[in-house]
Amino acid sequence: MNKAIYILLMLWGFNNYAQTDSLNTLTYKEFIFNVISEHPIAKSAKLKEKVAKAKQLGAKGGLDPYLTSSIDQKDFEGKQYYNLFKNKITIPTSLGIAVTGGFDNNSGYYLNPENKTTNSGLWSAGVEVDVLQGLLTNTRKIDLQQAEVYQTIAKNQQLQLLNELIYEASKNYAEWQQYSSIYEILQDNLALSELYLKNVKSALASGEKTAIDTLEARVYLQNNQIDLIKYKQLLAEKRLKVENHLWFDNMPVTLQNTVEPESNIIPHKFDEIPLTDNLDSIPIIAEKSAKKESLLLKQKLNREKLKPKLKLKYNPLLKTNDDNIGIAGLSADNYKWGASLTFPIFFRTERGKYRESKYAVDEINYEIAYKKTEIHNKIVANKKNQHALIDQITLLENNISGYQKLLEAETKKFNYGESSMFLINKRQEKLIESELKLLSSQNKLIINYLDYLLLTNNIVPND
Repeated sequence: MNKAIYILLMLWGFNNYAQTDSLNTLTYKEFIFNVISEHPIAKSAKLKEKVAKAKQLGAKGGLDPYLTSSIDQKDFEGKQYYNLFKNKITIPTSLGIAVTGGFDNNSGYYLNPENKTTNSGLWSAGVEVDVLQGLLTNTRKIDLQQAEVYQTIAKNQQLQLLNELIYEASKNYAEWQQYSSIYEILQDNLALSELYLKNVKSALASGEKTAIDTLEARVYLQNNQIDLIKYKQLLAEKRLKVENHLWFDNMPVTLQNTVEPESNIIPHKFDEIPLTDNLDSIPIIAEKSAKKESLLLKQKLNREKLKPKLKLKYNPLLKTNDDNIGIAGLSADNYKWGASLTFPIFFRTERGKYRESKYAVDEINYEIAYKKTEIHNKIVANKKNQHALIDQITLLENNISGYQKLLEAETKKFNYGESSMFLINKRQEKLIESELKLLSSQNKLIINYLDYLLLTNNIVPND
């Protein structure tokens, strides 16, 4: 597990992990493991790699040898005018060279003399070479190289999908923690309000308190009951968002009502993680860089097409007969050769495609430069926000400690008849308000840190 993920787990009480293996606790580690291994989007992300391998297989097919056979016959009024039987094997290479071999066996009364062969046929072997366009750079070679590049593109697309999935799942888990803690605080507050009402009723019976004190205690209790009902519903909503990420065997999983998240523990200081200078490893930038490489390959091919096409073919012929088939029939005087030249007058199509590919490279260069600056600035701002939130949490914790002491003192004064329920309620409201602010700030700190892990490509655990 890398250092960043260890710190994240520290945020969510990983120190107490050994103590939270109860069946009633869903730990963050267990939750994320399920998301990575079972969530449909995580499984879908893995398909990116398989698609890339399929593309690579298809590109390699450009170098597959292929056979061509044809037969052409004509019979009329009992005569066989001709029977043409031609076979050819072509073995492409990554260069503009193809090795060829062939066998022709032709016959017929009106056979064109140029197609004449012996009764045993005519064998040939040779090469076809693209001398100008396509010799060093050609479609087969570029397709192979682009298939390699697509492996990188697919890998980074897969990482982005998985990163976003874990980010959203982690945010939902953090919010579940937050509202679970809020609900516990409100339950404790309700229990305290019930105790106040009970004590005031006892004091009323003994003549120490008035009926108005009892009414005020009851109203405050009812307000706390309303708040508890409200946050119980909000907690149920946060719980359902967590359940959205829980799957097993392609089926959604529902949590038992008794299952709770880990306790929310926020350390005062983070272990310092230096700002990353290797922005090229960020998946979105790495993907764009790979796309740029693919565009450069396309540009290279379009540049190649600005050359004329000159194709040369040379095939030594192997004469055969019924008694002799082999090297003995090979002669330097027996061969076929040919050449073809194609030369567009203006090259407007080729020049247009080359310029288009050049501008596409320029465009993605701008995108990469902007995205690097944007991510770097977000990382810097994120680190500053972390320190600001830590300072804010420290002050809130001090505030809570102060409000607790004030509430205790006010309660003692009330028991001595020197205070009122109104003042106790105000002290308790301030305490609850500060505790909720603390939970909110702690949650913001977790979300902020999740943002940092997402930005720096550290959000996926290594184990």
